[in-house]
Amino acid sequence: MKCICKAWKRKCLSAALSLTLAGAAAFPAAAEEAETAVTEEAWETAAETAEPAAAPAQTYAAGSYVIGRDMPAGEYAIFTSDDSSDNTYSYCSLTLYKDDSDERRIAELRFQHHGLVTLYNGQHLVLSDGWAVAAEEADIQPGVSGMYKAGRDIEPGTYRLTALTSEGGSWALYNDVCYYYDYIDGYGRFAEPTVITVEEGQYLELTDVRDVQKIE
Repeated sequence: MKCICKAWKRKCLSAALSLTLAGAAAFPAAAEEAETAVTEEAWETAAETAEPAAAPAQTYAAGSYVIGRDMPAGEYAIFTSDDSSDNTYSYCSLTLYKDDSDERRIAELRFQHHGLVTLYNGQHLVLSDGWAVAAEEADIQPGVSGMYKAGRDIEPGTYRLTALTSEGGSWALYNDVCYYYDYIDGYGRFAEPTVITVEEGQYLELTDVRDVQKIE
C-alpha cells in the first residue's frame, strides 16, 4: 500500500507539472497581455494619485503696469535685476502713482537686494530697475539686506545687527507696506552693533548690514 501511494503521488506531480508547462506554452500571448494590463493599470493609478507639479510663479520684468489690468493687486517682492552671485548690496527701484494719469506720485522707492510693496487696483507701477513676484511665492530667504515680514520670511524676536562698514548701516520697521500712508514703526542708523526687536507681522528693512544674529 505504501509503495502504491508513493507511485500515485509521483504520477500526480508529473501530471500537474505537464499541465503547467503546457499552459505556459499554449498561452504566452495571454500572459503577456495580462502583465501589460496590470502595468498600465498601475501606471494610470500612479498618475491619478501623483501630486501635480507646482506651476512656476508669475514674474514681472522692469516696465510699466496698471494694477488690476496688467498685474493683479496684492503684496509683491521686488528684487534687484543684478543676477550675479554677489548681488546682496545691489539695488532695485520703483515709482508708484495713484493712477495711470501719473498726476499723483505715491512713492519713489529704492531697496537693497529686495523690497516689499502692497499694490492696489488702479495704481500705476513703474519698475525702473528690478523684477516683481507675488510675495507669498517669492521664497524670501533671511539675509543681511532687503525687507522681511516677521512670521513669514523671518522669525519674530530680538536681533543683533552689525553694520557693513564704519560708515554704518540702517534698519526700519513698518506695520504695512502699502506706502499710501506712513506706516513706519521705527528707524535707526548705527555704526556699532545694535539690538532691535521685531514683532509678528512687522516688516523689517535692512540696508548696509553685514551680520544679523538672533538673540535667544
